[in-house]
Amino acid sequence: MPQTKEQIAVQRKEYREKNKEQRAAYEKEYREKNKEQIAASNKKWRENNKEQITAYMKEYREKNKEQLAAYEKEYREKNKEQLAALAQEYYKKNKEQRAAYEKEYRLKSKYGMSLKEKNVLLQKQNNKCKICLVEFSNITPNIDHCHTTNKVRGLLCLNCNTGLGHFKDNTKLLTKAINYLQENK
Repeated sequence: MPQTKEQIAVQRKEYREKNKEQRAAYEKEYREKNKEQIAASNKKWRENNKEQITAYMKEYREKNKEQLAAYEKEYREKNKEQLAALAQEYYKKNKEQRAAYEKEYRLKSKYGMSLKEKNVLLQKQNNKCKICLVEFSNITPNIDHCHTTNKVRGLLCLNCNTGLGHFKDNTKLLTKAINYLQENK
């Protein structure tokens, strides 16, 4: 008489329980012998199932948000010194890369422009201040922008940018200042 699925499942479970140590040793030996093959197979599977993996991980993180947060907090507390040392080592090794990233991030977040866009603007202005035409060879250009719309107007030297700032971008005040200077030569 043929066995049912349940009977086969029970037999397999009993077999696995009986031969637990032998199976573990065999699996370990197999993994050692076929390390590269297994790694290649796993890599191929991950590449072919990226979307599925991403969806699963997203769902898992949503379901286990609190547990993961608690685990991460506990881990950070236990390994505070190690993590601080690793972070310090990383910052030392990647000082230039981090500085470039932070510069790019500040430009994007504050002015909505990339470093490439800033360089294009610099070229358009012939590497000079848009007001006084001083060359930006030894000085850093300042990004001039409207404080109400946040729109970038151009690149200025520190003196011109600060001057506009003191006049609060008010054209009437600037006109009065020009008239004052012309009257009192």
